[in-house]
Amino acid sequence: MSTFTRPTFNADDDDDLERLQQEFFANQQKPAAKVIRKGDSSQQQNKRSVFAERLAKEKDTGMPTLEDVEYEPVMDPHPEPHVPVSKKMIDLTSMLGQVLGDITEHTVDKVTPPSLPEEMPNKPARGQKDGFPKPVHRSEFKRRLEAKRNNTKPPRPEAPPQVAASTPVKASSEPLLGSSMYTDENDRRIQEMSEQELEEARAEIMNTLSPESVAILMKGLKKKHTEPVENKKKVTFQEPESSKDEGQELLEMKSKYFSDVPVENEKLAWIDDRFLTNELKEQLQKEKEEDKSQASEIEKVYRKVRFDLQGNIINDNENIPVHKGLHHHGDEPEKAGYTLAELFYLMRSQVPSQRAIVLSTVSRIITKAKHQQSDETWWKILRVFTGKEHAAPIYLRSALDDRHLIALVGAVKALAALVLDLEDDWEETLIAKAVDFNRFLGHIAHPVLPSGSKALERKGLNDKLSELVDRVRQQSGVADEDEKEDDAALAEQDLARALIKMNILPRIRYLIASENKSELIQGDPASVELLVRILVQLAEAGEDICDSIEEEELIEPVVQWGIVKTQWPMTDDGNVFVYPSLAAVRLLTVLAQGSKHIAEEIVERMTSLLPFLVTNPDIACDSLKRRAYALQLETLKLLRVLASYGFIAPILESSQEPVMDWFRVVLDKKQRDTRLQVIRASAAIELLEVLLHAAADPHKTIPEHAIDWPQPTAYLPAITAILKYTQPGPLYESALGYMGAWATYIDLFKPELETVQQSWKTITQEEDAFIFSNSAASGGYTTHHIYRYIQFISAYASLHDHSLYGDLIKEAKERIVSAWDIVKNNSRKDMYGRYALWLWLKQCKKEDMQLSMAELESGIQSLHTGITETWMAQDFLQLCLSTQVVDESMRPFYFQIQTKDLEISKALFRYDGRPVKTLMYPQIEENKCEDSTLEASAFIMSPIDAMYHLDKSKVAQKSKDDAATVVSKTFEIAARLFQEEVHHELAIVTLMKVFLIGDREGREAGVESEREIFWDDRVSKKISDLLDIHCRIKTSLSALENAWRRSSGYIRQAQVPFFQFYQSFIAQYASVSFGHHGFARLLVYLVTQIDVIDYRHLLFSDYHDILSTLKVGVNEVPQLSSVEIEQLSKAGLVLYK
Repeated sequence: MSTFTRPTFNADDDDDLERLQQEFFANQQKPAAKVIRKGDSSQQQNKRSVFAERLAKEKDTGMPTLEDVEYEPVMDPHPEPHVPVSKKMIDLTSMLGQVLGDITEHTVDKVTPPSLPEEMPNKPARGQKDGFPKPVHRSEFKRRLEAKRNNTKPPRPEAPPQVAASTPVKASSEPLLGSSMYTDENDRRIQEMSEQELEEARAEIMNTLSPESVAILMKGLKKKHTEPVENKKKVTFQEPESSKDEGQELLEMKSKYFSDVPVENEKLAWIDDRFLTNELKEQLQKEKEEDKSQASEIEKVYRKVRFDLQGNIINDNENIPVHKGLHHHGDEPEKAGYTLAELFYLMRSQVPSQRAIVLSTVSRIITKAKHQQSDETWWKILRVFTGKEHAAPIYLRSALDDRHLIALVGAVKALAALVLDLEDDWEETLIAKAVDFNRFLGHIAHPVLPSGSKALERKGLNDKLSELVDRVRQQSGVADEDEKEDDAALAEQDLARALIKMNILPRIRYLIASENKSELIQGDPASVELLVRILVQLAEAGEDICDSIEEEELIEPVVQWGIVKTQWPMTDDGNVFVYPSLAAVRLLTVLAQGSKHIAEEIVERMTSLLPFLVTNPDIACDSLKRRAYALQLETLKLLRVLASYGFIAPILESSQEPVMDWFRVVLDKKQRDTRLQVIRASAAIELLEVLLHAAADPHKTIPEHAIDWPQPTAYLPAITAILKYTQPGPLYESALGYMGAWATYIDLFKPELETVQQSWKTITQEEDAFIFSNSAASGGYTTHHIYRYIQFISAYASLHDHSLYGDLIKEAKERIVSAWDIVKNNSRKDMYGRYALWLWLKQCKKEDMQLSMAELESGIQSLHTGITETWMAQDFLQLCLSTQVVDESMRPFYFQIQTKDLEISKALFRYDGRPVKTLMYPQIEENKCEDSTLEASAFIMSPIDAMYHLDKSKVAQKSKDDAATVVSKTFEIAARLFQEEVHHELAIVTLMKVFLIGDREGREAGVESEREIFWDDRVSKKISDLLDIHCRIKTSLSALENAWRRSSGYIRQAQVPFFQFYQSFIAQYASVSFGHHGFARLLVYLVTQIDVIDYRHLLFSDYHDILSTLKVGVNEVPQLSSVEIEQLSKAGLVLYK
């Protein structure tokens, strides 16, 4: 290409233009052309002549010229650095002197005072009619037409006469408003008017104003003096005649036209009180008195019991002097002290100090009430704060929004008293809970979900935006009463989730955030500690609340305040709040249990906790030594939770040497008080057990291969020594669990034979007393100890290399067989007893071995416990319910566990955190049942319940067998499994369901069920056999109600009352039974056993017609007295002999 080619560029490209401009200025080239602008000729002025200049000087006006003058600008006293410079106001103060000229005042010779216009005799003021001015422009035609129309009516003046003062108004300093000048003038003019003029004025007022306006004016006329007015005239209106009572007219029509129709007073009583008979009046009065007595107990405490400022109850008979400051202007000022109603009212006082005193008093009252619940009065006081009637949680939550520090501190104390237990030693409580944590699967939390409560749902962007709008509404003063009632009801049921709903988390976030320069952190760190403890209490309620805390970004401010910005070690007890917060570390542990993704976030902050592990707590001052141990224990618990997910914290490598020192301390017999050291060593061993499982499979850890097998096994000699030289207890059980986990992987990581033999010898020598004495069977050993021992010997019995470990395997199997009695006696106690039973069955069960009802009950208990035992429950059921007992068509009714739940349950047992998303699995209160026989019976009879709830049970809908076949097979399975009878009340409820199968048809579209299967010969025979057994046993209503609740999860979920079920049973008999003997016998049995008026009235009154069809003999029901038989006979139920 030629070098002389002219370069091309795009004129529209800014980069090219900018490049050319830079080259032009860099080369200092001479421009090819210049543009010269000439000024506008119109703006150019011609030069004035000398004469014109002289004339201008003579006519000088004194206006200053605008010259450039140097001046100092006046600085803004309130600068706003956050406002952009371009937005600031220009200060013209310093330039006023150069812009304005001289100010000259004019002399005033005479001041004319203002005056009102004088009255024109022949010119009335502009008229006003009904408060509206008369139009100015009116046509002549309209005026004449209006005058013609007014000829037939009394004449009305066009306008009221103009009011003028009799004397001209003089300028005065007295205000015109409020003076009596106008009143005196009006009174004078009225007195001068004649009777005719008064009548005309009165007629004018009556025609101008409406009667309602006149009545209002008449009421408002009041004389300012007390002298009586003579001859005062009144305006009265004729009242319309009262209409005839409509209700009385209806009664007359009834007596005239429908006299033969009976009056159902009970059904008409709600319309009018005249339908109430004496009996109904007495019944209503009795119900009102009962309701009043029940409600008045709490209300009386709320309004009558008085407290001093320390939260103590004041005796009514106590004479307290006034100078003590307990008398006030309340409902009863003569009495000293404050009622709860008055305290709740003063909680909203406008005086901050008054609010602070009241809130402090309330916190003391709540604390005392919690610790004196055995006293009836204090229990009722606590009920005021926890019940929904007075909405105390809403008051306390609202008080937390206070802007004054003194009131805010009181609000924190009061709310903490309601949520926490302030009088308990929290450090000691956490140390005591560490004992249970240092057990197998102790790191899994089981929060109790209150009955009827629901977990919080994760919110999307739309939900969060709506929530923000709701907050703005609340802050603007618009409150929804229904929402308040909902919050109060939820707080009574589930306080933690109610506080979350009341937006407590954003408020706590604001109070403890360091970037907000929180006044609470600066002024009262003790209140911040209470707020963090409240967060801990809320987080312990469930996984959903943990997620809410994480979404509110509360972790970082808590860590900064309670861990990072603190001093360590704790050598001085002068100011304890400069040291790390135990509540902050505890919050991290609970949040890690709540969610795996939160645990992953916490791993990054673990380096800040390293000083708690490597520093000996004994160097702390005496008053803070226990707190230092508690911090160390909580850190170990957090490490164990993280390791259970597979997260290996980097600080574990730095803690190897301190752990060995802890083991040396517990083995030193010279140590006197070793309780805290023993708990710490036990926590470390449980952590090492989790690390053993993680090191056995490097793919379990995050990151992978984060820990090797030699690292956790390096402590094997020390733990063996602990087993050898310590007595049975928590530390011994933890060491035994470590050895059981290590023995599980002997085939995978083959240690030296001597190590295997020495470990076996050490444990078996220590456990000889366990085998050859009855101490374990009699309760001398805990179920956790039994499980750990069975776990160890089961691991040795499962070894595969018989050539190397043949003798050990043989001895292990002998020992596990000989432990049957101990295992069986403890299998029903708790989870560890069931785990021991499962391990024993896994090693010793033979194919032809028949299991007893105890094994089935253990499996059913595991099924109801939760996901931690789901897989074990499945194994129990498969062992107990073999194909010989339950055929293939019935197995879906008994094995309904989802595959995902089985996977998570087994992963928890094996310490495999890959499928695990949380370590919190809530327990529902209503699922707890102490009667194992009832639970087993309900489980075996569950196919009948599924057929009864066909509209809800997917398994029943998919079943290929008909309803009669399912019922018959269920009764046959129960006969095989139960050596004795099925639970009595559960059998009665199940028989009632059999008669009601098909009664729920139509509750779901497309679902049709068989009806009246009790006519089937197979079912009828089974029913008759069961009735012969169970209709001779007495029962009670409470037992039947309990069996009804435990018989089905659908019933517990819907909370269907037993009376509703009983109503359906009687209605079914009346409609389809045709006098079926089994149906009638069961109904008569229920009537004879339930001596409650509502149940008997339903049959004897509402279904009186079916009594004649109940052909049941006296010997077919439990034995009745002659009095009872006579009462039934009088009611219409005759039992044949």
